[in-house]
Amino acid sequence: MSGRVLVFQHYPGSPAGLFTEEAAARGIGFDVIDAETGCTIPDDAMASDGLLILGGAMGANDDHVCAHFPDLLELARAFGSAGKPVLGVCLGGQLLARAFGGRVHSDRFGEFGFRPTRATPAAAEDPLLAGLELPVPLMQWHDDSFDLPPEATLLLEGEPCPAQGFRVGDTVWGFQCHLEVTRTDAEAWGDLRARIRNQPEAPELVRRHLEDGWPATEAFGRAVAGRWLDLCRR
Repeated sequence: MSGRVLVFQHYPGSPAGLFTEEAAARGIGFDVIDAETGCTIPDDAMASDGLLILGGAMGANDDHVCAHFPDLLELARAFGSAGKPVLGVCLGGQLLARAFGGRVHSDRFGEFGFRPTRATPAAAEDPLLAGLELPVPLMQWHDDSFDLPPEATLLLEGEPCPAQGFRVGDTVWGFQCHLEVTRTDAEAWGDLRARIRNQPEAPELVRRHLEDGWPATEAFGRAVAGRWLDLCRR
């Protein structure tokens, strides 16, 4: 193996997806922690080469559900200070916004399905996003959103949720969109949304995009994942 990434998974049905596949192709190992109901931060966490924080059904302010959140925020800041790559998606992105001084809001700008996501001018100079084709439809499933941290650079925008991606410093990235999702995961989420949110149209909404727009979505997710993992190897 040419590197180890510490992964906090907050829901069994929301795995690292494309990141896992791209890591395997690079010989990078994932140490996955089941954090759905809280967890203990490993004593040797800082020995990892990267930190990946995934999504979940809880809110980013729900320390009463996940008592590890304050320690995880501290860990993210420590990784950033050490110049080690950090990336968060959905809940993970919201947690990183909170870690660096942004406010997370409940029940604001909720979205579901593949929605167009566009680049800001700053994305042209970003190590993960420079040169990638945008706008591109990216998977969304969230009820909450965040204010941009004071020192963050906005990289991706969307509607109705304006803040879709940001960077703090040189090595910390937070994304509201699910750029890690695989085709199989997206289909499963459509079926799950129909069951738990009483939205019978959700599966068809997902499948319609998968028929026409999936290649661009997948290419973008794999490119970002690969570039971030290459930083972890360095």
